[in-house]
Amino acid sequence: MGLEEILEKIKEIEAKIDSLECKIETLEKVAGKGVINLNVEVPKVIVEKKPLDIRIDENELLGRIILLVKEGFFDEGKTASAVANELIRRCWYPKDLQHIRPSLEQLTFLGILERIKEKRRKGKGLKWTYIKNKNFKID
Repeated sequence: MGLEEILEKIKEIEAKIDSLECKIETLEKVAGKGVINLNVEVPKVIVEKKPLDIRIDENELLGRIILLVKEGFFDEGKTASAVANELIRRCWYPKDLQHIRPSLEQLTFLGILERIKEKRRKGKGLKWTYIKNKNFKID
């Protein structure tokens, strides 16, 4: 590398330094004013709620409990044993009464019923009562 090439490289470096100093001065002027504008774009998210159609046969336990909901049986809080007694009264009871509580919990999960803890009238402890969800509409 010759002396001329070195001088040429030095001039290029000096030009770059001058350019950087100019940019730094511009940034210092903007920062000195205390005003820095920053624009940020945020994507908009739209959530759509679609109604879910659930078809359950009246001969199934869930269908029979939904018929009770439709008739207004759950307008006041009912325990699982009260539901079992109503199903027995109508001769709709399943072969095994242990299926009633899981069916009530399933209807709670679907948003048809709400499950509420209440104090027992006699003795200690709490009991679960099931009541119709106010936002649920049956057709």
